[in-house]
Amino acid sequence: MRKYKQVALVVKDVQKTMKHYWEILGIGPWDVRHFTPKTVKDFHYMGNKVTEEFEFICAVCWEGDIEIELIQPIKGPNVYWKFLEENGEGLHHIKEIVEDEKIPEVLQKFRDNGFEVTQTGWIDNDVHYYLNTKNTLGFDYEVGNGGKIGPPDRRYPDL
Repeated sequence: MRKYKQVALVVKDVQKTMKHYWEILGIGPWDVRHFTPKTVKDFHYMGNKVTEEFEFICAVCWEGDIEIELIQPIKGPNVYWKFLEENGEGLHHIKEIVEDEKIPEVLQKFRDNGFEVTQTGWIDNDVHYYLNTKNTLGFDYEVGNGGKIGPPDRRYPDL
């Protein structure tokens, strides 16, 4: 039995998107975090450790058992810029939660089928691995441990 936790979209303006989702659809409130070299450890893009400055914003909220994530790239190398350039805004990935000790085996199965890791990193106790499944599935696939991360930088709306 697989455990799917998250559906994520890449957007050009996370503030505007949160506002629309909240005001039109009632989706939210959102926990908003800015990710930089200070908050993302062991960050790799296309197999290379990222040594330059980078930043992206993630806003998340829960709707039932599924976390909705909005991601806006700000600067530096990451999969989100590439996605915006090639596709515009839209569905970026679905995340499966896998126990830490099973992650290597799951990633190897994907590699054996021709799907390579495009980005990985640690945010507190949460690790993510994006796999290049877009040409086959229509979106990227994320494998992660669903580890605990610290409090958000802010909430929207501020209730």
